[in-house]
Amino acid sequence: MWFSLCKGIHKLLETLVREFREHTNKGATQIFVTTHQPYFVDALEPKELWVLEKGKDGFSTIRRASEYAAVSELVEEGLPLGGLWYSDYLEGVKDPDAL
Repeated sequence: MWFSLCKGIHKLLETLVREFREHTNKGATQIFVTTHQPYFVDALEPKELWVLEKGKDGFSTIRRASEYAAVSELVEEGLPLGGLWYSDYLEGVKDPDAL
């Protein structure tokens, strides 16, 4: 039961991402979603995922996941983007090219 429930949620989130893409492709609309759900992130492309990190000075920086040198390559090799994010792969990297 647990596996089928998770699989169902995963497919639902993929559908939601497709709906968002279709809506934003129609015009100048942007949609920002915050999540703790790696399955949602799995449905995104690296250029669609923005990583926010709060600095010691209290200000946040924002980068696309595609700016991290290895991320797009790892996703192309079949690693899920949500898995990279959920395992803290994108956290605490000051130099995106250092990956």
